[in-house]
Amino acid sequence: MRRPVVYTLVAILLSSLVTAVAALTVTRHQQAENDRRWCALLSDLDEAYQGPPRPTTELGQKVAAEIHRLRMGFGCPER
Repeated sequence: MRRPVVYTLVAILLSSLVTAVAALTVTRHQQAENDRRWCALLSDLDEAYQGPPRPTTELGQKVAAEIHRLRMGFGCPER
């Protein structure tokens, strides 16, 4: 192969790699931002369900447990 062809192929490969890394970085950042947006709501709901009066019905207890699980899954900070 001649050198210009090799340089062209290397340039195409590197630009594809840089584009892929940039896309993954932006996607991860956007996902983290979306998760943080839920934290305010989940934290308020979780604290409301954890304090008195606690849910007494089976459905209320399931909802409270699921909200707490989501809060922990999103990594929301404790207040």
